[in-house]
Amino acid sequence: MAPPVAAGPSLVFDAQTGDVISQDRAGEPWYPASLTKLMTAYVVFQKIKAGVLKLDQSITVSELAARQPPSKLGMKAGSALTVDLALQVLLVYSANDMAYVLAEAAAGTAQRFVQEMNLNASRLGMTATYFANPNGLFDPRQVTSARDIGFLAATILREFPEHAHYFQQPYVAIGKRRLFNRNILIRQMKNADGMKTGFVCNSGFNVVASASDGGRKVIAVILGAPASRVRSALAQTMLTSALSQPVPEAHAPIGSIVNSALGKLVPADLTTTVCKGKGPAAIARASTLSGWGISLGRYDTALLADMALRGRLLGAREMLQGGASGVIKDPSGQGFSAMVWELDQNSSLGLCTFFRQQNAYCDVMTPESFASIATLAAQSEKALPVPQGADSAPRSKKRQRR
Repeated sequence: MAPPVAAGPSLVFDAQTGDVISQDRAGEPWYPASLTKLMTAYVVFQKIKAGVLKLDQSITVSELAARQPPSKLGMKAGSALTVDLALQVLLVYSANDMAYVLAEAAAGTAQRFVQEMNLNASRLGMTATYFANPNGLFDPRQVTSARDIGFLAATILREFPEHAHYFQQPYVAIGKRRLFNRNILIRQMKNADGMKTGFVCNSGFNVVASASDGGRKVIAVILGAPASRVRSALAQTMLTSALSQPVPEAHAPIGSIVNSALGKLVPADLTTTVCKGKGPAAIARASTLSGWGISLGRYDTALLADMALRGRLLGAREMLQGGASGVIKDPSGQGFSAMVWELDQNSSLGLCTFFRQQNAYCDVMTPESFASIATLAAQSEKALPVPQGADSAPRSKKRQRR
């Protein structure tokens, strides 16, 4: 049987030397999904080293953290757990709520934490990477490359070897529950020892996987696989092949891979490929529109609106802090709009000024405008599916969340 073929970029390299063993489009932008949590963990590890956080410290689940969609631990707002347990659930089970719990404990607010994530990405030379949240749930501004994620993974192992056990832990015990590691290579490949999986419909199935043999460690990055079993098979094949080869005498280092300029190229969207039956663009609830915001135009199809939204928000990533974005179906049935909401007045005005300077359509939306749309939509809007988690396939009769 022929080995599976990756749909997206891939990379395998020596963890100690950084020498690239093989790569395919490793500088191409991609949506990271839960691979984001590698940077979340990196920042938290820094806080522990600096004494800002302690592993046995009790931290509290906020309302914002409790509202995060699956995958999640599901603790109620106001409940508490230790930093150590939160890290286990974050990195083993890929819990979206724990990303916010840790972010708020480390920096006071999730927004300040995300700023630290981006500062670290810049400092490390991750030139294709930008973060908009700490858990990896889809945001059109949140992008990376296989090159950047691979470099981050190697940096974590080099700077924080005392925390490497989180990435190879087979499960987390919560009372009688066992939350098993999303990375099945930990269970099926003898010398696998990390690190992290990720999934949203837009990105496909991602993984950073590591394996060691005879004192040598290699890391593989797979982005955009069509299924979880395919990403694991690809990673295992690449790791096994890399470890079976002699140590390369001369290979280009991972830093020599050229990233596409951040914001110049919109990542591929694999929604219709990996999430069968799901439309190419998710429709947000118009009934939830609130605050100030902007409209980036009305389009005949949801796909066109989604493409405009993804491209323009990626280009405006530095200006847009917070807020919500999505494709809104006009309550009258006349097309679809690309919108951003839950902003303040100044942010809305600034964004439209930015887009108009680029000769792109932008209209400032007032709270009254949004309230009018929301009222009309509430009368006809059907229940929409809960967003998928950052590490699991969407539920269906044939395909259960895993």
